[in-house]
Amino acid sequence: MFLWSLGFGFWSFAATPAKPNFLYILCDDLGYGDVKCLNPKGKIATPQLDKLAAAGMIFTDVHSSSAVCTPTRYGIITGRYPSRIGQYGVLTTYSPPIIPTTRLTVASLMKQNGYDTACIGKWHLGMDWGGKPGNEKTIPVGTQLKQSPNAAGFDYFYGYTHARNIGTVIEQEHVIAHVQPSENQPLMAKKAVEWIDQRKSGEPFFLYYPLGIPHEPIVPSAEFTGKSGAQDVVRKDPKY
Repeated sequence: MFLWSLGFGFWSFAATPAKPNFLYILCDDLGYGDVKCLNPKGKIATPQLDKLAAAGMIFTDVHSSSAVCTPTRYGIITGRYPSRIGQYGVLTTYSPPIIPTTRLTVASLMKQNGYDTACIGKWHLGMDWGGKPGNEKTIPVGTQLKQSPNAAGFDYFYGYTHARNIGTVIEQEHVIAHVQPSENQPLMAKKAVEWIDQRKSGEPFFLYYPLGIPHEPIVPSAEFTGKSGAQDVVRKDPKY
């Protein structure tokens, strides 16, 4: 995971510090040795991550509350151990929200302190669909959520439920599109940049950007297919 502070505080004569912007990037199933600057012998080129590391700080002793998606995200958003609610496994498309609307989250705390907040990417903390309007992989366009990630303190949400439903794109509380799996990540990246560009100077923001990659499905877009230099020694997938 990467926590990137965009813009740094400064002191004026009134001794009032400017609030920094925060971009929190969560990489799904990214191993420590998968990043070149952390593992020079690694087989995958990660030039952009290496630049981020060179311009900031590297922490080499980091611990996660879990080894799988849902409980990890619960810990990040709430600051609590997922074992407190008995969450050890992962949720499915129609699993209900596991964060009560009364629970303080990082996003709601940031809102209380004047921040614009957004989550763009893979949620995987449950959504209330008011039933099962589709199947595990596809939910009809136009379907409205009864409770979306906005209830956890985010002003804006654009993303999807989890990896098995990567083609169903949700904006705020509505399903707005169906895309091919390979189109998902470029779409999320474009939306994240767009949202940041829309922020006004002097108004701080917190963007939680939980990626679905490099977790399955392995669906790189055409421009990146075969570019990593890595090899799939298990399934022999040439798309690596």
